[in-house]
Amino acid sequence: MLQGLRKIKNIDYAPTGMEMQFIRADIKEGGSSFYFMTGIPGVKMYGKAEYLKIEKPNLIVYKQHFADENENLSRHPLAPTWPSSMLTMVKLTEESPGKTRVTIAWEPCDNFGAEELQTFIKGRGGMTQGWTGSFDKLGDYLEAIIN
Repeated sequence: MLQGLRKIKNIDYAPTGMEMQFIRADIKEGGSSFYFMTGIPGVKMYGKAEYLKIEKPNLIVYKQHFADENENLSRHPLAPTWPSSMLTMVKLTEESPGKTRVTIAWEPCDNFGAEELQTFIKGRGGMTQGWTGSFDKLGDYLEAIIN
């Protein structure tokens, strides 16, 4: 499953309405990626991912941070109380030939307080919309290359 993702690295995984560009992508345990997203007028959001665990073909665990253009960790440009670090787990489980269940667990990590946790909890609807939009793009792309 994960091996196939290497072939589609040039598609845009950003949520619907956003565009994403990787500046650097070293997707392996101990590696990291640096990227930016655009789509909100006047806002360019940079992010960094640090890959903690990869079990091919079923699991990717990474820590995600907002950053500035020089890769220095920063806060969400539109939500200053958003947690500065989030732990993401993406689990892929084959349900049948040609069908894979994707399970996402996403939570604040490292140093976060009650206000950051509440901001994160209140933002679940937007997070669900963002992840859904990203997977919709991936699904459209896969359907196009299969057909």
